[in-house]
Formats: sequence, structure tokens, C-alpha cells
Amino acid sequence: MSRKAQTALEYLMTYGWAILIIIIVGSALYALGVFSPGTFTGKRSTGFTQFQMIDFKADTNETLTIFIGNRLGKTVTLNEITASYKTDQCNETVNDNFGPNAQEQYHVYCNGIWGTMDSKASYSIEVAINFTDPDSGLWHFDTGTLFGVVE
Repeated sequence: MSRKAQTALEYLMTYGWAILIIIIVGSALYALGVFSPGTFTGKRSTGFTQFQMIDFKADTNETLTIFIGNRLGKTVTLNEITASYKTDQCNETVNDNFGPNAQEQYHVYCNGIWGTMDSKASYSIEVAINFTDPDSGLWHFDTGTLFGVVE
């Protein structure tokens, strides 16, 4: 083997191992969720148009507590709140008149349905609020997503 070929082979081997190590470290960081935007954005809600998510909390007992406000400008009847985490969902029947500009706190108990929710683990919970418009008698849904960390 010529001297140039040996030098080229050593060059490729050295940088090949370095690239392999970078790929392994990058894969490990990805698996740990370091590159997930939800890890750094903190607590937020998206998608709700009829109701305002004033505050919310998911705890290790698999209870979702939401504090919502009515942005409809009229009294509606809240029928049910559905919360979906991963592939499992749970419902809480409400049957509550909810006035304009009102703010209420509701609990959705999902004990044993969602599996274990580890403290400080990030979550993305889909929430659907089922309500009835008293003027038309029709049922409607307001849906959105809650992002945060289990407390």
C-alpha cells in the first residue's frame, strides 16, 4: 500500500469514527426529547375559540384541572369535558349553566385511564368542551390542546 493510500485510509477512519459518535449522541439526545419544542415552550393552550383557558394543571393522580372563561357572550350549558392523553381519553359530565364572561374551574378525573404520569414529564392533552346553545338547542364542541409539565 502506498504512503498516500495509507494516509487517506487513516484520515477516513478517524473522521468516520467521529461522525459515528456524533450520530449516536444526536440520536440519544433526540430520544430524550431535547429537540422537542414542547420541552422549552412551557405551559400553553392552543385551538380554543369559544372558551378561554385561563389556567390548567395535570397532576400525577391523572387529574386535569382547568379554569376556563366563557367568550361566547351568552349563557350556554356545559354538558361534558373530554380529555385525551396519548391514545386514552376520559370524560367528565358537567351539566352546568355557564354565563357570559364567567370563569369556572372544572376537574376531569382520569385515574387509571392514562397510565402513569410522571412528575415533571411534558404532556400534550387534547380537550373537547361539549356545550349546548340555549337559543338553538344545538350541541357544539370547542376543542384545543394543552401543553405543559405534570405537577
